[in-house]
Amino acid sequence: MRIEIITTGDEVMQGVIVDSNTAWIADRCAQFGHQVIRHESVGDDLSAIGDVLRNAAKRADAVMVTGGLGPTADDLTVEAASKAFQVKLIKDEDVLQGISHFFQSVGHSTSSSNEKQALIPEGSEILKNKVGTAPGIKVKLNGCWFFFMPGVPKELYQIFDDSVMPWLSDKSDQVARERVLRCFGEAEASIDEKLQGLDLGDTRLSFRVMFPEILLKLVARSKSSADADRALEIAVERVREKLGETVYGEGYASLSEITGRLLRDNNATLAVAESCTGGLIASMITDIPGASEYFLCGCVTYSNKSKMELLGVGEETLKVYGAVSAETAMAMAKGVRVSNGASMGVSVTGIAGPGGGTAEKPVGTVYMALSTPDGISSYKYSFNRDRVWFKQFAAAKVVDLVRRSLLGLLPEGGGRDEN
Repeated sequence: MRIEIITTGDEVMQGVIVDSNTAWIADRCAQFGHQVIRHESVGDDLSAIGDVLRNAAKRADAVMVTGGLGPTADDLTVEAASKAFQVKLIKDEDVLQGISHFFQSVGHSTSSSNEKQALIPEGSEILKNKVGTAPGIKVKLNGCWFFFMPGVPKELYQIFDDSVMPWLSDKSDQVARERVLRCFGEAEASIDEKLQGLDLGDTRLSFRVMFPEILLKLVARSKSSADADRALEIAVERVREKLGETVYGEGYASLSEITGRLLRDNNATLAVAESCTGGLIASMITDIPGASEYFLCGCVTYSNKSKMELLGVGEETLKVYGAVSAETAMAMAKGVRVSNGASMGVSVTGIAGPGGGTAEKPVGTVYMALSTPDGISSYKYSFNRDRVWFKQFAAAKVVDLVRRSLLGLLPEGGGRDEN
């Protein structure tokens, strides 16, 4: 099919919001061999939206529209469609009841403005929104199929995957199979360089950066599911062979989730001591439901005093080696592990910048350490980027250190053995 994608909203037109929805939808459509022939954005103007919708109906077999389905005065998409195609709007009582139940579940009452979201073009099919109030709408107008969906990404993703993807599949003569490989520790350009010239057959490879991770999506299409599965398996095997340990997982489980599973499966417990990351490691670990089964404690110790009092770092260690050193990192990891009775203790200390660096320890210098009853090791890195990037990547690097330890994949570290 020929498909157009339209995003609405002044925020998109003014650059306040980056339109990531279009790329996401286009990728989904391409999986089934459909041709996306046009991307277009339009502001919150009734006449302008109507013109864009009418013109799209002349060119496309289907049009995906996001945005403008909310309760406020500038949410005009449905009204614009009604006027452009001279279709009557009717109040859908089921939608209205669903909106009412949603607000009751979060302790609020439905306002009169929310009732606007229950006005649906006559002849429409409702696409259920399980995470918000605005329903998706599927309707045929002037011989063209329109899918109206919220602009909020999590609502769009749920509606599209549940209701639009099956429709796209039915309209295709191809079977699509996809696998997602999750990568960490190498830059996108480095991964791309390693994969240059790799024979993947007809399997399509695309990159998606979800900092600090990089996702590789491989999609194989064929007229039979067996052929698509076979082609995909060959492509995945070749990518894994080329990238090695850079590929840490597959599917939609994050680095934190995979690390949590390993901790749980190994009956291990974790305590964390952070300096330069300011609590981001603990946050990443505890973002996963059930983290209390394996996560015992997180200490954010920026000052030398807190390192000594909370973690037992020796004053002499700090004086001789400094707060940013392998020796301090190891003392922090051991201290947080022992004081909390954890089977694993990890730590990080570094110079996030933009100031504070020296010739010996420039901005971006970071030390990490891992302590277990069997020993302790430290690792030195340099992440000379902006402060936010530094903190986020360093936190993820420590989580990955835990994962690697549980898999027996630790790099060779410095430091001393611990009895």
